[in-house]
Order: sequence, then C-alpha cells, then structure tokens
Amino acid sequence: MTHNLKNNNASLTDNDIQTCTNHKIFNNKQAGASLADFIFWMIAAAFVLTAIVGLYNKSMSGARNGVVKTDVGVLIAGASGWGGNNKSGISMNELCKAGSNYLTKEICGTALDGVNANPYGGDYTLAVDNNTSRVKIGITDIDPDYVTVVANDLAALSFDNCRLASGCATITVAGQNVTLIR
Repeated sequence: MTHNLKNNNASLTDNDIQTCTNHKIFNNKQAGASLADFIFWMIAAAFVLTAIVGLYNKSMSGARNGVVKTDVGVLIAGASGWGGNNKSGISMNELCKAGSNYLTKEICGTALDGVNANPYGGDYTLAVDNNTSRVKIGITDIDPDYVTVVANDLAALSFDNCRLASGCATITVAGQNVTLIR
C-alpha cells in the first residue's frame, strides 16, 4: 500500500511506516541507573551526611565551650559581689537563693544548686578556697574530648590569669572535671 503526502509529493510504503514506527520505539527507551550507580550515590550521600554530622558536633561543642566560659564569668562576678573579701560560707545554694540575683537561672539550675546546669549536663560547683578571699569554681562531667579545650579557655579567668591550663597552679583538670580558683 502506498500513501501520498500532500505537501511533500513523496510516497511512503507500509514497510517505510513500520520501519519508522520501530525506530521511534527503540529511540524512546529510558536510560536506567545501574546498581553500580545506585551504590556510588549511596556512598557519596553517606560521606556527605558524615561530614554534616561532624560539623554539627564540632559547632555544638564550640557553643558549649562558649556558654561555659560565659557562665564562669558570671560565677566569678557573683562571687565577687558576695561577702566582701571573706568568702567563708559561699556556695551555689547561697548565690542561687531566691531574690539574690547573683547568678542566672540557667547557672543555678532547676533546684537552685548548680546541679545539671552546665551545657555538658554536669554541675557547676562553688566553694571557698584555702585562701578565704578566693573561691573554687568547678565544672563537672565535661565531654572527655573537650576537657582540655574548656580548661585552656578558662585558664585566663583563673586567679593566676594563665595562658594555658597546663602548668597553671589555679586551674586543675581531673578526669572530666575542671576546677579553677579565682
């Protein structure tokens, strides 16, 4: 059977039409992703996710360190304002008493004693030093990976105004705890 095309004055046979139809069918195949492509992209996604989680953890730790340093500054200011040069009897409970306004609610914690109040989930402690004009400020249960960083950040706030915690007589690190004397 022959078909005449009005505009082209050309004729197509049934065989030509069938060949054209078959050609369209085979050219319209969708290209699929292979198993290798899928595995590659899953591994790439895992690497990206790992990098994001690592950056998140690092930024959160930096934020926690900043909060601890700020809180210790507030503890130092609160202790300085309490009791003059004789700090005998000073404690977290004393500075956190209702209406005292020496410390913030975040530093005092829900029980007004500094328990579970630091950003690592540990406690803030406050006690008089052997020299009664100074206080010992403790930060407990710091993430083991960041104890040295926290101690070094706080060294400048210690009584001796040290550059680093190592070798500083007024800041000590014991396990996951840091104590500074001010």
